[in-house]
Amino acid sequence: MSQDDGISKALELCGFMIGDRQESRSMNLLSVILKLQNDPPIPLSFAEIYDQLSVEDTETKLSKTWVHRVLKSLVEAQLVRVENPSAHRKRYIADVNTVMAGLEQLKSERIRELEGQRNEIDNVLAEVRGLECGLLAQEFVKKITGTQQKISSRIVRGVDELHRVLRYNMLDVAMRGDVIRATALWLAPFAEGAVERTMKFVETAQRGVDVRYMISTEVFKIEELAPGVSFNMEEVMKVMQHLGELRKNGVKFDIRIYQGPKTYNQVSINKDNMALIIAEDPVTATWITRDFNPDLIDNAVKTFDREWKRSKSFLEMTPKDIQAFTSEPGELIRRITSRKGVE
Repeated sequence: MSQDDGISKALELCGFMIGDRQESRSMNLLSVILKLQNDPPIPLSFAEIYDQLSVEDTETKLSKTWVHRVLKSLVEAQLVRVENPSAHRKRYIADVNTVMAGLEQLKSERIRELEGQRNEIDNVLAEVRGLECGLLAQEFVKKITGTQQKISSRIVRGVDELHRVLRYNMLDVAMRGDVIRATALWLAPFAEGAVERTMKFVETAQRGVDVRYMISTEVFKIEELAPGVSFNMEEVMKVMQHLGELRKNGVKFDIRIYQGPKTYNQVSINKDNMALIIAEDPVTATWITRDFNPDLIDNAVKTFDREWKRSKSFLEMTPKDIQAFTSEPGELIRRITSRKGVE
């Protein structure tokens, strides 16, 4: 990029649209004043400015009214300064100082404009991200055909999309007496925002739903398996304390640790539908209903229940119990047992 191109780009970023016809006329008039100016600047009369503009632009017949109007816009933009605004015959000054003041004003206006656009874009982006395409598809088909059709399977990609599907198909619709089963084999993809997502399950349990969360001991090796992933232990322990209090009040939310072989990495509600996580990076899951594959759902639930009976509640474990799950405790184990020991 040449120096001229760089200057033009910077001016456009400030909001001075050089390519615009009206702005080009303003630029021509500003250029005339700058060229006429001495250093230090000497105030120029309108006649001096108009005469020089007529010399430089012989092909265009410029009326004095038009020049007055453009000159006024330059003064309002602070690119040109009036020596004595109250004088009957005004005299004008333009130099590096007035240009800087004008550009600062244009820059501020441009920033306010862009921030307004960004807020609008952020709002639209949030609305788009919040769309549940499965529900939208059903509503669309019903509107067109008048009949309610159910989705039997779909591929879900990304942590946010997965939890959106879980919310619409399980967490928001679960009723008292329903059972939600969740298995966690990997924590790395779910580390960011884990507390907020866990609280969605907790809120569901508070409505009388039996929420069973089963975690593999593999997750305690997260430092070795996924270096750089970390948890806000303060938040995690607050959630654990909150869950303990809820259990005392009869809320059915339990987290259990199991040492068995890798099993279905899934979230299901009763035996009605299930999200089966099939890939970690990027997170990819298949969501299915009982109509699509009842055998798969039955097997996943049966396996979960078998491991659930063999597991022990994390909320009831002592530091020794937790350490016993691995012969070489990692940093995550040490941090958890340390916090439990303090409490």
